[in-house]
Amino acid sequence: MKKLLTIVFFMLLGGTLTFGQTTHVVTGYNYPVEDPVLSGLKSIRGMGYVANPFNNGTSLMAFTNYNTQGVVHVFASAGNDSLKLVWSSPTPANGGASTPRYVMFGDLDNDGLIEVIYQSNNNGIFIYEWDGVSGSYNFGTQPSQTIDITYFPGVSGNCEYMEIGDFDGDGVKELSVAYNSAPNDNDRFYVVSATGDWATDNPGFSGFNVEFQGIRTQLAAYGLSSGTPYAMIAANFDGTGNPEILLHNWNLLNVTPMRVPAADTYVLADTNTGKANYFAGGAFDDVALFGGMAYDIDGDGRDEVYLPVYPATGSTNAGKAVGIHYATGQTTDRIDSTNIFMIDFSEIMKTALFGYGYGDIDGNGKKNLYFSSSYPYNILTAEFQGGDKTNPANWLTSVLYKGDSTVYTSITTKDSLGNIDTIYSRQTAFVSKFHGRFTDFDNDGLEDIIMPYQALSDSITIRNLVFNSGTQQYDTTLTMVQNPKRYSIRVLERNSGTGIEVKELTLITPSDYILEQNYPNPFNPETNIRFTLPLNNKISLKIYDILGKEVISLINNQEFNKGAYEINWNGTNSFGAKVASGTYIAELKFGNFAKTIKMSLMK
Repeated sequence: MKKLLTIVFFMLLGGTLTFGQTTHVVTGYNYPVEDPVLSGLKSIRGMGYVANPFNNGTSLMAFTNYNTQGVVHVFASAGNDSLKLVWSSPTPANGGASTPRYVMFGDLDNDGLIEVIYQSNNNGIFIYEWDGVSGSYNFGTQPSQTIDITYFPGVSGNCEYMEIGDFDGDGVKELSVAYNSAPNDNDRFYVVSATGDWATDNPGFSGFNVEFQGIRTQLAAYGLSSGTPYAMIAANFDGTGNPEILLHNWNLLNVTPMRVPAADTYVLADTNTGKANYFAGGAFDDVALFGGMAYDIDGDGRDEVYLPVYPATGSTNAGKAVGIHYATGQTTDRIDSTNIFMIDFSEIMKTALFGYGYGDIDGNGKKNLYFSSSYPYNILTAEFQGGDKTNPANWLTSVLYKGDSTVYTSITTKDSLGNIDTIYSRQTAFVSKFHGRFTDFDNDGLEDIIMPYQALSDSITIRNLVFNSGTQQYDTTLTMVQNPKRYSIRVLERNSGTGIEVKELTLITPSDYILEQNYPNPFNPETNIRFTLPLNNKISLKIYDILGKEVISLINNQEFNKGAYEINWNGTNSFGAKVASGTYIAELKFGNFAKTIKMSLMK
């Protein structure tokens, strides 16, 4: 188990924070630098979350990993402040290029089985469906289906944001995606639905129906031809009928609404009004780099969309989030400045905002919008005080969590004839696509914000400068040491008590399951096999011959408690007959993972 013995915490008292409850950080997962797969968790671009998909109280999280051509890891909650790795996607044949950037859970084929969905460079959009077996967490060893070049003319590149929902009210879910491909003709906005039904590892006779595609080079009238597609966000702006879909691209933070009046019918804004799109960045080429979210902050039955600003150089929009709303009576076939307001953090910070969420982490009954950034602004909050949401006076902004001030990229010590100065350079990693939407991943009744980090450093550069009186220069020694605080996942949690509650976030991976070498080895006629389980789990322990044929099942999918065990094998097969001399394989299988050892029987 990976456990961190130091805890980062803070008190929500006075100063920049405005509420009096106690909040603490459950810190955090130190990714293993020696693991070629999990070390990719040092730079998590995207995460997905689903609460209780199996109706057993267990929540799932999925995290992106750029390593090994781009994969996804799924974790399940395993008790208070614990996660266990339950599934990893296979390595794609041709991926990479810093993908996947977004991962989500959904049920696109409408069969009631949860799916893991993400985009992969040169492949398209992978869909892995759960097998429906209670406790299996099995999403397969190959995609159940792939939205590939059969449906999209270009599948290279990336996408930062996707959504699933029944946008057109026909009882069938659709997937919306802004796909950044190449050349520009292949930059497109899509709405896709499934035809037929797939299963784990099996596409069956299923396929896809592209209900809408907006081609970048053909959408100049909507401001969409001059910049990369970035997001399609469904929001019921007028509170009636089907939701609208807001299209966003990197062109002066351009936005344009699309109406969905009927099944498979998508209508772009009315160009005759002169208000088909709006450049929310003004003169600055800003973008909502990670997309945005829809939320009804004031409960008036009409959604708003919130876009955190990634500012262009010199932009006056740094430290702001754009709010998009429609007042009573406003038509959604157009957009202008009356539909725009700002959530302004610029008096606190003037830098980029990345992720987004909402909740009420202080429990005072007032809703909060959350946005993420780099240290010392890892999580910012804007608490709505009521009234007119477009009035800046009705928002109370503050830093919810600064980040850890003791995570460094370099430490420089300068010794000037006994006068020692030390300079610390702090880590610039930022909280990326976090999840916080009234979330309680561990079912302890306390709201959580799950924070993945991107751009963490493995190591710290240590520079020692010592003045040499002979040469009248500084002698420099340069070393690299492992960063002891490789926090790639943190959980921010409210504590309903009056003090700081210190906890550890425990992350359980296959390396925590131990299968020891049998003893004696070589053996005749019997041997003992020891194994250790980090948590209660169903396991199997089987013996195979060198050709992979099962010899005997010593344990067959039985529930074992956490702890160490020893099993004796007497050298017989499942029929009780003595086996021949040779090499045998013992396999300990737990969930979707397994460990093996080789054993030698010598007579």
